[in-house]
Amino acid sequence: MSFKNRLMSKIPASYILHKSSNKTEAKLIVKGYNAIRKNNLFDDEFYLNKYPKVKASGMDPLLHYIFFGFNEGKKPNKDFDGVFYKYHYDDVEINPLIHYALYGIDENRQIKVANEDLANFNDLNKTNILFVLHEKIGTIGGTGFTNLDIINSLDKRFGAFILTSDGEDVELWKFTSSLEKIANFNCHPKKYEFLDNRLAGIYEEILSKLDIKIIHINHLINHTFDLAEIANKKRIPYIVSIHDFYYICPSIHLINENYSYCEFKCKTCKFETILKDWQKYGFKLLENAYLNIVPSDSVIEIYKSVYSDLNNFKLIKHGRDIEKSNIEPELSKNPIKIAIPGHISQHKGSLLIKKIKNLDKDNALELHFMGTAIPNLNKYGINHGRYKRGDFNKVIAEINPSFIAILSTCPETFSHTLTESWKSGIPVIATNIGALKERVNKTGGGWLVDYKNPQKIYDKILSIDETDYLEKVENISKINFKSLKEMTDEYNKIYGEMSDEL
Repeated sequence: MSFKNRLMSKIPASYILHKSSNKTEAKLIVKGYNAIRKNNLFDDEFYLNKYPKVKASGMDPLLHYIFFGFNEGKKPNKDFDGVFYKYHYDDVEINPLIHYALYGIDENRQIKVANEDLANFNDLNKTNILFVLHEKIGTIGGTGFTNLDIINSLDKRFGAFILTSDGEDVELWKFTSSLEKIANFNCHPKKYEFLDNRLAGIYEEILSKLDIKIIHINHLINHTFDLAEIANKKRIPYIVSIHDFYYICPSIHLINENYSYCEFKCKTCKFETILKDWQKYGFKLLENAYLNIVPSDSVIEIYKSVYSDLNNFKLIKHGRDIEKSNIEPELSKNPIKIAIPGHISQHKGSLLIKKIKNLDKDNALELHFMGTAIPNLNKYGINHGRYKRGDFNKVIAEINPSFIAILSTCPETFSHTLTESWKSGIPVIATNIGALKERVNKTGGGWLVDYKNPQKIYDKILSIDETDYLEKVENISKINFKSLKEMTDEYNKIYGEMSDEL
């Protein structure tokens, strides 16, 4: 957090005015801030102890919650469940705690799920599917959005329940025409634990009382392998959507201590002591699955390099309905504008970006970060902040870059950001690894660069000429993208086949 913002946060009204989009919004937030303080609805000590990075920032913790914390899944006190409140009441269009302070407290509104008997939510006329996620509703990324796309398009004969966990709370949601949180279990499985008795009990209760017939495991991070073990005992078929390499190694992305592709040099891996047992459980999970869904061939290649006997893979590329933009790509010089979108963490290339920019002594490159860039990238370019899922082309149009760079230093399994980039019509500079390599090679929609060599990447960017550039633009115009309906139809077909075999 900058010194200016930290200083302004000490004067709440000034900070709120600075961060708000208009005076009307600012006035409402100031009123809400004061009402929260007056009614003691925010627990500063709880928040700062639970989220030490906020404490280290020196920012007013309530302001942090209002502008950042809620969207990050943080809680303002031990009781108030902002995500539940938002989805439970249709009229909540502002920060849930502000809404509660201004209106909900006088209306005696419910602030957390009541935890009724789960059997009350079982729809006996549906074939119930349990979708398992590792992200809390309200904070989801690409995996979660894909999951919700599938649920929104489910055949009417299926009922949908969503089980999520953030490592502290296990949440259960029901989807009809909208999301409804129906249970919250306070459970803290140890990180990288294979099995957990308490969590196993929760899984047993959910599967039995909701009469779950099919399980779709989107991720088991923050869960345990108990779920698959119990499903096998109950003869409940499940499919696994593979979004990374968690079932090979708990590093998730196959990264080493330098945040680069480990290349399976496991003897130097910090998980080396548990890796053999981890892969035993991982293989069993995948082996017993009805199908393991992967979004690219490169994923199959990597998994089979470890589990050579696995053959129950099915390729389903992610489908997205994104309008092609009207942007006319142009190769600019002095400077060369490059947009870098997504969650730009270390394994997504933040360290590589710094090395490339440090080579740029003449400032030939102008970098534009869009998404969630780690704070210490700010001095290397312009940070445009987060963007809504449907606003990618809008932000790109404002930046007007010549290139979009996706510089992951470990294998991607698909890359929604690559799809968004090509939909904008802008050629891509991508690292030569995983699904990025596979997709760029197949389409010719950009240039592949060596993630191990920042100098070569820098030189390549400077060397691209007009002819080469226009060729890539033309290639992008010929790419056929899978639609959302095409993807969800494939999933509905699989669920139907599984249901017919019950």
